[in-house]
Amino acid sequence: MTAPVSLRTEALSRVYPSGESQVTALSAFSHTFQPGMTAVVGPSGSGKSTLLNLLAGFDAPTQGRVWVGTTDLHALDEAGRADLRLRHYGFVFQSHNLVAILSAQENVEFPLMLAGVPPKERRDRARSLLAQVGLERRASHMPSQLSGGEAQRVAIARALVGEPGILLADEPTGNLDSRTGQGVLDLLMAPAHAGRTVVLITHDPEVAARADYTLRVKDGQVKEEVYA
Repeated sequence: MTAPVSLRTEALSRVYPSGESQVTALSAFSHTFQPGMTAVVGPSGSGKSTLLNLLAGFDAPTQGRVWVGTTDLHALDEAGRADLRLRHYGFVFQSHNLVAILSAQENVEFPLMLAGVPPKERRDRARSLLAQVGLERRASHMPSQLSGGEAQRVAIARALVGEPGILLADEPTGNLDSRTGQGVLDLLMAPAHAGRTVVLITHDPEVAARADYTLRVKDGQVKEEVYA
């Protein structure tokens, strides 16, 4: 089992060129993400996705640092960041991003295959996760044969199968009806309750209300509020 890993930012900023001017998407953000779920909320264009991309190492900051444990994420080269993500991160996207030519089980196994986990172990772990999300009978189905909610549950199983210390989720309930979305949120709360760090972007106040913490983003500025 992968141990929980700390995640923090230090004076993190991201500025993009825009014609002859610049757009500040995120400004001097320093924060330690606590174990549990942090919801990142705010209007479109406020910097939420920029923050998530910087936390994941998909984008490079203009200034500042992202610390994953004692490692400066952006001091690593591309291969180093990819390796760190494989060892410590899980990802859930709004559109689930399943591999179309792989079955549900093969999609869940995929990160374990990249990590060099032996075939039998990765099959067993994938089956266990699919059972936990209620899809053991859909293991052989292709993504095109799954409903939106089922596909998103497969994506969550894939994100959790490596037992990551950090889970990043970008609007994971955005394309789902209310009941299915609540079920997906329940699945994401489980690692948060187990002491993992879950960072979730959402526009839904009901989703944010279930988080342990919230970061409200506006015009590249972040204000922390803590829910009781």
